[in-house]
Amino acid sequence: MSLKDHVYEYISESIKDGSLRPGDKINEQHLSDKLNVSRTPVREALIQLAAEGLLDAEPRRGFRVKPLILEEAKDLYQLIGHLDAMAATLALADITKTDLDQMRKLQSEMKDAIESQDFERYYRLQIEFHNVYLRKCSNKQLIIMLEQLKLRFIKRGYSDSDSDRLNEIFNETNAQHTKIIELFESRDARALESFLKEKHWSMDYAVLDVL
Repeated sequence: MSLKDHVYEYISESIKDGSLRPGDKINEQHLSDKLNVSRTPVREALIQLAAEGLLDAEPRRGFRVKPLILEEAKDLYQLIGHLDAMAATLALADITKTDLDQMRKLQSEMKDAIESQDFERYYRLQIEFHNVYLRKCSNKQLIIMLEQLKLRFIKRGYSDSDSDRLNEIFNETNAQHTKIIELFESRDARALESFLKEKHWSMDYAVLDVL
C-alpha cells in the first residue's frame, strides 16, 4: 500500500465510523502529523476522495466531507442498478453451485443480522453477497465503475431511532436476495437483469443512504 493509499483508507474509515461527519473540514496538517507522512500523500488522497465524490474541494479553504443528498442518491441507484444487472448477466454462465450455496449462507446470515438489529453487519454481508457474482463478471472495467459509484455510499452508521424502519426495509431487500438466487439458478438472464434494475436497486431505497 502506498502512502497515498494509506491516507485514503484512514480517511475513508473515519467517514465510515462517524469520526468524520458530513460538513466536517479535513485538517491536512493534523493528518500529516498523525499518520507520520508528508503533506504530499495527504493532498493526493484528498484529491482522489474529492474526485470520487466523498469530499468537497473548496478553493483556498481545503476539503470537507460531502453530504449525500437524496436526488444524488437516486441518480446513483439508477446507475448502479443498470451496471449491477449487466455484471450479473455477464457472470450468469459461470455461477456454480458453490457460488449459490455461498449466497444462500450469506442470505441466512443477513436474516440473523436483521433479527439482532445489527444493521452494520447486514450492510457488510450484503456487499459480500453481491461480490459473489461480481467476481465472476468478465468485464473488469465494469467492476471498477461499480466500485467507484458505490464508494459514495460509504456508511456513516445507522441511527437507533431508525431501527423499526430499517428492520422493515432490510427484511424486504433480504427477501429479494432469495429471488436473486432463484433467478441465477433458473439461468433466466432477462428476468435477472430486470429484477436487479427495477426492483433490487429501486430508487425508492435511496433514502437509506441519506438517513
